[in-house]
Amino acid sequence: MRSGAAKVCPQCGEIKPLSDFEDSSLITGVGRFCLTCKAVPSYRKYFTEGTIERRDPDAPSKSDINKLLSFSEHPEKYATGTSRTREKVEYLDSIQYKFSEGQQATYNTAREKYDAALAVKTEIKARPKEEYAAILSTAVAERRSVKIRYKGSWRTIDPYSLDKTYVVSYCHFARDMRTFRVDRIQGAELSEAFDFDKAVSTKAQNKLSEAPSYRGYRKRY
Repeated sequence: MRSGAAKVCPQCGEIKPLSDFEDSSLITGVGRFCLTCKAVPSYRKYFTEGTIERRDPDAPSKSDINKLLSFSEHPEKYATGTSRTREKVEYLDSIQYKFSEGQQATYNTAREKYDAALAVKTEIKARPKEEYAAILSTAVAERRSVKIRYKGSWRTIDPYSLDKTYVVSYCHFARDMRTFRVDRIQGAELSEAFDFDKAVSTKAQNKLSEAPSYRGYRKRY
């Protein structure tokens, strides 16, 4: 609904693609009710009388449907492991008995994607930091991008220069060269190959040689 690719039918309460609401008689080309509901007599009563039958107390509210739609659009974004996102997913779990067959299918598909993404992030978080350094070393040797978690957020980098303390990379988020402390990286995943630039490589080597030296977290004088 937020992306414009789907909406909720007020008659059956199901989330459906916009193609199920096509109505050439309207200027917008999109009707209020889905084509399935329009085909049954109850739709005509709803439309002509302008009234709705008393709502089932066990049916999901508009807020519930919006939560379900938000979750189903990008379930991977909920797989952060924070208490706030867990509470949102746990709430949807608790109201499954309210879902129609279509809504339950939508939730099940999104939940599978959520569980898979959460498992990957949990496994990455459990890796020792030495493994992140090994991933960075492989990325530099094979000229592959790396998705890293740094200071609590994920970003994609193209690593050019690496030593035991720093990795100098082109950061897709900053759209510029950035120097990252290897011991502060909280997660790392190899990605696809990137277009190697010799000029950028030279710049990265210079930045690496100019970076301050550290022993653990203390500056070496």
